[in-house]
This record gives sequence, C-alpha cells and structure tokens, in this order.
Amino acid sequence: MPNKNDTELLLYYCKGIEDWPKKWEIDEKDLIIGQAINQHFKSFLLAKIDKGRTRKTVRITSDYLWALGGELIRKINEDEDDRKLSAKNLILKYIDEDGGPYSRHANDELDHDRYDSVCKQFFKFITSNIA
Repeated sequence: MPNKNDTELLLYYCKGIEDWPKKWEIDEKDLIIGQAINQHFKSFLLAKIDKGRTRKTVRITSDYLWALGGELIRKINEDEDDRKLSAKNLILKYIDEDGGPYSRHANDELDHDRYDSVCKQFFKFITSNIA
C-alpha cells in the first residue's frame, strides 16, 4: 500500500487517481473491488516513477489504466462470478502477454494498440515477484 509520500507523488503524476474507483462504479458493490484494483495500478505507476519515467509517460500510462479499470468493473457487472475473484485474479483473467480486454474508450486502432501495450506492461509487472 502506498504511504503518504507515495500518495502525494501519485497525485502529482496522476491527478484524480484517488477518485477512480468511484468513477468506475456501476453498482455500490463495485467500490471495494475498484479500490483493490487501484492499489495494483498505484504500485505499477510508482514503479514507473521509480524508474525515472517522465510525468507525461506516467500520465499516459495512467490514462490507459483508468480505461482498464473501467472495463474490469464492467466485466464484474456482466458476470457475477467475476465478482468473487480477488482484484489480482480478476486482472489476470482479462489481461495477458497479448494485451487487455476490449476498450470502449479507444479512439482508433493506434489508441487501442497503446492501451494493449500498457496492459502487457502491467501484466508483466503483476506476474513478477514485485506485485
């Protein structure tokens, strides 16, 4: 879990990240899993920051993670069995080394390719010993 300094750092790079679970929410039951998903996203973004990625790069990555989070919440509302999964297992059900679930937010094929690239990077991160 990010500490206070990490939270301030994340807010500098990713304005509004604390509000993501509420923005993804379709049903009030979504908030808890959304918060757990967001913890994984925060760890990934902090790792990017620690590696010296620029604010612009981290912000772009966070935009695609925001879209992924929304898609994951949509999935648990389409299949109640998915709601029983932990956040990590839900994430791993829908992302892999090829990318992520379809993103309704992608503007074109290039945008979807960038989204998939972030999903691939996140998959590698979350399946490593770091996550």
